[in-house]
Amino acid sequence: MRNVVIACLLPIAGAVAFTVWLPVSLAAAQGADTTATPNTTAAPVAAAPVATPETSATPATPPDTSAASSSAPATSVATPSALPPAASAAAPASSPAAAAHAPRPAAAKPSSAARAQASATGTTAQEKIKEPVTSAGCKAAAQPGKPYFVEFRSRTAASYGHTFVFHGRIGSGKGFASFKVAGLHPKGDDPAVYIQGHWIPVPAETGASYGDLDEQYLTARFCVPLTEAEYRRAEAYIKNLQATKTTWHATTYNCNSFGADIARYIGLDTPNPNMYLPEAFIKRIEELNKASVRTSSPLANSSIGRKTNQ
Repeated sequence: MRNVVIACLLPIAGAVAFTVWLPVSLAAAQGADTTATPNTTAAPVAAAPVATPETSATPATPPDTSAASSSAPATSVATPSALPPAASAAAPASSPAAAAHAPRPAAAKPSSAARAQASATGTTAQEKIKEPVTSAGCKAAAQPGKPYFVEFRSRTAASYGHTFVFHGRIGSGKGFASFKVAGLHPKGDDPAVYIQGHWIPVPAETGASYGDLDEQYLTARFCVPLTEAEYRRAEAYIKNLQATKTTWHATTYNCNSFGADIARYIGLDTPNPNMYLPEAFIKRIEELNKASVRTSSPLANSSIGRKTNQ
């Protein structure tokens, strides 16, 4: 009983701590340099994740996303997920091994100049992408007769991080032949909305958020190859989920929850989405399903396998 009470109180305690920390952190950041970009060398902003037995030792990673074609210009990407992220960069690695484990920078908020130009042109501010999207994870998981995919991803952010999903056709090059992005995140880039979302549900968006299309922020990925028939049903489910999930709440239905719904629909085992930060959540999904995806179809007993279209 004592463990249950502690588990119930942890999200509340985390939300209180985060609410106190965020205004101070933002005030300090505004007093420094408001033109930070993803390529700056400022120190990463410390996150205040909700501590749980399975996340306390896991580095913070991101929250939310929607449909964005790989051919779409960078200016069409939606506004930042959760919080406008602060810029940071990892120190140069002295060896390939060190580089592989170097911390990822937090997805940075567009500079004031970029925001001003975006406002004048009616577009969405987006800094230059440093590491374009690749299909490396899906190429490694490719199977004959399954040219389509759903890939579960996580990235960094100024807060907990963000979970989102790519889906489309794998293709033959380094990138995808085509893909779309889906994920749940608070609407707009107002930090006040994000803070409020720790207490009550707030309006949400389900498209690409800032940083989703730049792999310098990528922290984890797990790809599931699909046949065309399987993919078409999965795609319809994702579109319906995007149309019906209209609110975000940090402790009840968040970006992990959105990703978990998609994972369950295609037949994957999923951990409790509220027990993990995004990076740990994606890695746990991989641990639970990697063997079954390689040796057999996890879709046999799934909604897709039963050929239903929920």
